[in-house]
Amino acid sequence: MLMHTTAINKEMEIIRLVAGDFSRHPLQVNGLLEADAEIIRWPGKNEEYLVLKTDGIHEEIKEKLYEDPYLIGWMAVTAPISDIAAVGAQPTGILLSVILPQEYDEKWLEQFKGGINEACSQYNIYVLGGDTNFGDHFSVSATVVAGIKSQRPLLRKGMKPGDHLYATAPLGLGNAYAYARFFDTSLKVNYQPVARLSESRLISKYATACMDSSDGLFPALALLADINEVGFNLDVPLQNLLEKQASMIYHNANLPAWMLMAGPHGEYELLFSVPREVGLDFEQAIKNEDWQPVYLGKITSGQQINFSSGAMQVQCSPATIPNLFYEANGNIQLYFELLMQQHKTWVQQ
Repeated sequence: MLMHTTAINKEMEIIRLVAGDFSRHPLQVNGLLEADAEIIRWPGKNEEYLVLKTDGIHEEIKEKLYEDPYLIGWMAVTAPISDIAAVGAQPTGILLSVILPQEYDEKWLEQFKGGINEACSQYNIYVLGGDTNFGDHFSVSATVVAGIKSQRPLLRKGMKPGDHLYATAPLGLGNAYAYARFFDTSLKVNYQPVARLSESRLISKYATACMDSSDGLFPALALLADINEVGFNLDVPLQNLLEKQASMIYHNANLPAWMLMAGPHGEYELLFSVPREVGLDFEQAIKNEDWQPVYLGKITSGQQINFSSGAMQVQCSPATIPNLFYEANGNIQLYFELLMQQHKTWVQQ
């Protein structure tokens, strides 16, 4: 039997419980959960901001989603850089916090550092320093130092009904990779996402709000719906939004398209909204850049998500899909079963 889901976003509820009582800096631009990174206005300077973001690769290592040391190093850098891109900032460097087991494999460590170095080269940044300790298990976190000059920062807050919703590229790769790792190792999915720093420069000029899809499409939409008190009408059938490898999983494994966007492991694209009144200018700008973002649908006034997946039409609370992961209490097999039960429920409606 499908467990009861509520309209309350459980992830946001936990974050507000943990961090909601902390004092905010008087020059901090964003409130709690209102941006992918923390943004502080430089005193006495117009449109200049210090931007900071910390992220860690912990659960992915614990659950053996990431075992390749190169990928762990790459993602340790890419994950927080993607959040920097989502606020329209440009990074300078990172601080690394690494916990090594007392006995470690030197070859493994070299491959891990190789992933970090190549990611830093990709984003034109440097390892500025950090902290190294020893413990029972390997762990890595990175803090990015970045800045914004001569433009407004992008927040998650600012979406309005009627705005158009886009993604920087097709979606579903993160969940496709997780499915191949956990449920069918005969399927090979290449996963090495690149943070969308270059695209964020153009997005910053037109978007009302922006967030990365590191946790997948539906968790991101749930958070955006809560913060902006809006909903989403996804005009394009979800199977038409899938990245090529995700589309392969969709066909070969006979999975519902929406499940490949359910999270909580995403593809690190940017989701952003563009108001109708600048739509023509935005279309011309992306044409000049020879870039075509993926149109997803429109922002609506009611806090519901409408989408089609295969022959199925769904209207649900934005929190319905992401809450299933928390109901599974971290059990990946149970989470998959809950997703399938939810799909069956929708099919029978």
